Amino acid sequence: MRLLQISDIHGSYEAVVRAVEKSSGCDAILVVGDITHFGGVAQAGPLLDKLAESGLKVFFVAGNCDHPALLTWTPSNPKIVNIHLKKTALGDFEMIGLGGGNLSPFNTLIEFSEEEFARMLSSVNTSSERFILVSHTPPYGGEADAARGRHLGSTAIRRFVEEKRPIAVCCGHIHEARSVSSIGGTKVVNAGPARDGFCAILNIGDKEVDAELHHL
Repeated sequence: MRLLQISDIHGSYEAVVRAVEKSSGCDAILVVGDITHFGGVAQAGPLLDKLAESGLKVFFVAGNCDHPALLTWTPSNPKIVNIHLKKTALGDFEMIGLGGGNLSPFNTLIEFSEEEFARMLSSVNTSSERFILVSHTPPYGGEADAARGRHLGSTAIRRFVEEKRPIAVCCGHIHEARSVSSIGGTKVVNAGPARDGFCAILNIGDKEVDAELHHL
């Protein structure tokens, strides 16, 4: 299974046009939050519709810079799937989605406390040992959340990863922390902001996940 991962589009139509081109040879597109730049469904819809013109399924979660309506929005386009707090089968593995950002001084549109993240994650029980966590916010304490000399990720997400051991975490949010790293046996991929021309390709094998950073 080959996946294109993008995040932090921040309303850039040019980024999604390039992502459609980049998706050739992929089996699905993962959109890991901040689809808009403080916009709602009216802005997110055309961007996701453009991605769906690839002919692929487009799975998304909202980010902290998206309107809260995107957490529960069900698009009319059947190729576009909101996976926030849902488990979704794809091939021989599952995906669990988690939207929003952790608390910050900036008071952005969707922010959750660590207690709220922990509660939300506990509400979604995977039925597969092979699953991917698709989370806008990265887990705390690795390469994917490091910026400005400190770690900015979620401790609740980190605990979830250590306890449940997903095969991969697809995240974004921290623009400066574009990276492929690991927590135990879990691959952690922050593709970097699509708005600035960044993406990642994941190849999901029977025994391992291979991830590479790319440009759109």
